[in-house]
Amino acid sequence: MMNPTIIDFHSHMFPDRLAAGAIASLSEKAHIPAFTDGTAADTARVMERAGVSRHVVLNIAVSERQQRSVNDFAIASNGGRVIAFGSVHPFSEKAVFELERLREHGIRGVKFHNEYQDFFVNDPAAYPVYEKCAALGLIMVFHGGVDLGFEPPVKASPERFAQVCRDLKYERMVFAHMGGYKMSDQALEFLTDSGCYIDTSFSADGKLASETALALIRAFTAERVLFGSDCPWEDPARSIAFVNALPLTDSERSAIFSGNALGLLGEQCSGSDTL
Repeated sequence: MMNPTIIDFHSHMFPDRLAAGAIASLSEKAHIPAFTDGTAADTARVMERAGVSRHVVLNIAVSERQQRSVNDFAIASNGGRVIAFGSVHPFSEKAVFELERLREHGIRGVKFHNEYQDFFVNDPAAYPVYEKCAALGLIMVFHGGVDLGFEPPVKASPERFAQVCRDLKYERMVFAHMGGYKMSDQALEFLTDSGCYIDTSFSADGKLASETALALIRAFTAERVLFGSDCPWEDPARSIAFVNALPLTDSERSAIFSGNALGLLGEQCSGSDTL
């Protein structure tokens, strides 16, 4: 088995002064332990230990008033091993301004979390912001499926997201957690022909059966799958081991671990890893 370069497309960290409180609050809400203290330094330590070369940090502005500070943090932390994405609330009057500001500062994507931001992914009122992201060439990453700590209905189900894909016809979108945490059947039914990417985040240690993960990769094709851990909520080393244990070819593994990410980020064509 070859040892490809690894880009983790799904991680989180927080400003030092907020990290302890954020980790404690989120861990309590979701009833899951954290594998870092949430700071940039500890995240870097865990990533280096796991053999991750670079990682995408998915920041989330849960409200309009958080947008400026969240995106300031993204802009300040972007560079080196960190590929920081910003965030806007789709119902904010300042969302378009923030998206333009992010693009001007070299930010390549944004994260939407429909549970924490409290909107349905296929709400037509969110489409102008999606369309602005597309016009700017920004990658859009969406939380997919169930989120621990939130009650039904699921605001970002695969079926709802499939409608967004049909309406936007924009392929630089990622539906996280293998197309929908705890909603793999819907992902297989509605998303495989959508053109979107999925990531492997929060799948290790029994959270997703290996057989189901392999079925999803085969259905979407390896060229549409990105490696992600969801650090600090999953240890990147365990996430890597989960993917490595799947019966994939070296070419498929290389595409998932970094080739597809490089292509999506506009750094080189997807497929083989030549970093």
